[in-house]
Amino acid sequence: MHNPLSILRAMVLDGLIQAGHMYFVRQSYPRGMFKNIKESLLITPYKSAGEANHHYNAIVSDPRRYIYSVYHPGDREKLYYAASQPEGYGIYIALLKDREWKPGHSFTAAIRRYMRLHGGSRPDGRENLSAELSIRFGELFINLKRHQQELKIPLSEIEKT
Repeated sequence: MHNPLSILRAMVLDGLIQAGHMYFVRQSYPRGMFKNIKESLLITPYKSAGEANHHYNAIVSDPRRYIYSVYHPGDREKLYYAASQPEGYGIYIALLKDREWKPGHSFTAAIRRYMRLHGGSRPDGRENLSAELSIRFGELFINLKRHQQELKIPLSEIEKT
């Protein structure tokens, strides 16, 4: 499974809080599971309680969901503990590892395969497909732009092809 998101670090958390992100939604994150990791979690920052609650309510079936508020006693400390990457855990932040995500050769091939099977027409090797990565409620999506058509496809669907 492709994992383009960053590990949560205290320095990143400091910057997010200084930028006004006061609410953080935690959820399960299977893409972060690697050898010697017993659990992987994703933290998504929000500036407003309303946005955080919207995300929280969208993941009701996740037993690991939680909203941290830097205003709530103890939550700030819990966030910094998570940022210390406790042994056996992989804690990620909903930010890309690289400033600009670019699909590698094999991933580009998977996108073309997906488009051939599900996109309605066959993209040839010369055609320019624009692919961007986005995240919504902890789920990664590929936003494809092709001619005048725009598609938002879950990354997991492209990985299945």
